[in-house]
Amino acid sequence: MIRLILFLLLPSAAYSQPQALRPRVIVFVHGLHGDRDTWRASNHAYWPDMVRSDPRFAYSDVEIAEYPTPASNGKMSSVQLAEILWNRLKRDRVWDHREVVFIAHSLGGILVEEMLLRHPAEGAKVKFVVSYGTPHEGSRIARIASLYDKDPLLNDLSDAGDNSFLTQLETEWRSHDTVNSIHRFCAYESEDTTADEGIARYLKTHARVVSYFSATYGCDVTTPPQEIHADHLHMVKPLDRNASAYDFFRRVYRDNPVLDEQTVTRETVIAGLEAKCNENNVNTDLQVPVALDGAFHEKVTAATAALINTVDVREINPNPPAVTRIDPSGVIHIDYGFRGPGKKLLVCLGTARASLEVDYTVSRQVPLREPQN
Repeated sequence: MIRLILFLLLPSAAYSQPQALRPRVIVFVHGLHGDRDTWRASNHAYWPDMVRSDPRFAYSDVEIAEYPTPASNGKMSSVQLAEILWNRLKRDRVWDHREVVFIAHSLGGILVEEMLLRHPAEGAKVKFVVSYGTPHEGSRIARIASLYDKDPLLNDLSDAGDNSFLTQLETEWRSHDTVNSIHRFCAYESEDTTADEGIARYLKTHARVVSYFSATYGCDVTTPPQEIHADHLHMVKPLDRNASAYDFFRRVYRDNPVLDEQTVTRETVIAGLEAKCNENNVNTDLQVPVALDGAFHEKVTAATAALINTVDVREINPNPPAVTRIDPSGVIHIDYGFRGPGKKLLVCLGTARASLEVDYTVSRQVPLREPQN
């Protein structure tokens, strides 16, 4: 009876289990003056919800990130907002996933890069960023708008020649050992934004908010930039899954699948080791190359060695043989030594023989193909 009363009094959340995380998370990051509705189309289609229900993204969770960016007279810089973004993603357990990918609109792409530079440990989990209309070289509209609005973000996004923020951001990104391996894929708008929408309201006519060259600067050359037949605001509001914005991300995702971390054990045997009577067979740096499959990013993580099939072997030193180093290329360095048989009644009675068995552990990343991908 007491247990029943407690069950009725305690909230049901007390009995719920934390939801299991999928291997990857797709994070949507809006742009300047944006919010959660940045991704909603005129027919009410909502990009994050379309991804959630799409079986081609079955191994990914979806996160809709937000940060404060008022419509005018904001007070925070890009650096400050990048830190806010990181903390909110941490609060929502985004960094607990094995892999993280980003869909970023406009300023969102700049904030993501700034955030990953400041937090390289989390950056190591990021596989790619897909930017839509991100002004990597600044925006003329932002420069003009900064004359009327003192929001520091407009200065950060300006295409002025003395914009040290964007120049330094790109320089640091390219020179950073962790983040420079993150793939950056880009899409650009092909239509002007009307004068009454977004920061284009500071002009008296329609305008291209982010130019082709600014939107595609610094992006991967292996995947051509994607043209989106829409203006700056509507380029991230796909009407359905056939829309170019949606399909571009789907193709990038398909070509960069979730990787399953696997560990396998293998062995190799070096036979024919010999030592004659009272002689030593010693090698302090025997180099044993092992075959690794680069397609699976295989890497030797541990190894052991032992002498097997021994005949008349004595004085093994070190015992067992020692693995002294493992090269990134997969070469295992081993220190071993043993002595041949001694004389009996002043007569040598044969030759010592042995084989060296090397057991090693390999980590590998196997692509997981999702349904319909």
